[in-house]
Amino acid sequence: MTYAGRHTVSVISVLALILCVACRNEKITLTYIANCGFIIESADNKIIVDGLFRFGHNRYQTPDTGVIRMITSGGEPFQGIDLILVTHTHVDHFDRRLVTACMENNPGAALICPSQAVDSLRVDSLSFLKIMDRIIQCNPDPDTSQCIRHGELEIHACRFPHTGGERFADTEHLAFLISGKSGTVFHSGDIDPYKTGDYSGIRIYEHNPDIGLLNEDYSKPENAGLAAEFINARNNVAMHLPESQNAVWADTVRKNPHLFRNPFIFTRSLEKKSF
Repeated sequence: MTYAGRHTVSVISVLALILCVACRNEKITLTYIANCGFIIESADNKIIVDGLFRFGHNRYQTPDTGVIRMITSGGEPFQGIDLILVTHTHVDHFDRRLVTACMENNPGAALICPSQAVDSLRVDSLSFLKIMDRIIQCNPDPDTSQCIRHGELEIHACRFPHTGGERFADTEHLAFLISGKSGTVFHSGDIDPYKTGDYSGIRIYEHNPDIGLLNEDYSKPENAGLAAEFINARNNVAMHLPESQNAVWADTVRKNPHLFRNPFIFTRSLEKKSF
């Protein structure tokens, strides 16, 4: 091989190494909206999960009027949205008017949700007609999962019982495993961690999520083992805690670092963190 040839190979090798390192350094950024609501953002995608709601049962944090105005007007950070995910239709997760407004402000956005959410959106018939062709209704059988591909994303919608027992037995409830170039995020929705024994869908723990968004039950210190066994996330973010419990949770995991890998909790609406 000539010197020039060796030099060319060397340059290509260096460029490949740089590209490889750049890929590994891609980040996932979470923007906290309130309660279970997040914007999940990478270099290629911007996703809202359970962030378009108004009410919190006088228990959970809710978007304030300023954030609601941003949602309805399509201001930052609620623009450039590619995908909206809804786990279920309870008012601390879903508001049909805010979902519709966000869809209208983001004409490239698709919506993945259970049929109960679609039925709710149909109530505003004229608005529904404008967005209906971008809605992906998702209803896997109980205790199974359904794979949906959206662009480069692979989304597994996992049907689990809603926490709270028989009171919510009729609630169509999903959790989402979201995988893309930058990594994998699991959003637990309102899974009952004590009722996953019959689940036969995709195995969350096998995918080693980069981020696990853990609801009130999964983030209990006494359930840390369940979260590790069933989800196995590298970074564990507590959500859906009563506002009064946020500081208590943070203090508990600080004193007991063995409970959760890389624990974190958001306390302020529109607070951001990159992972």
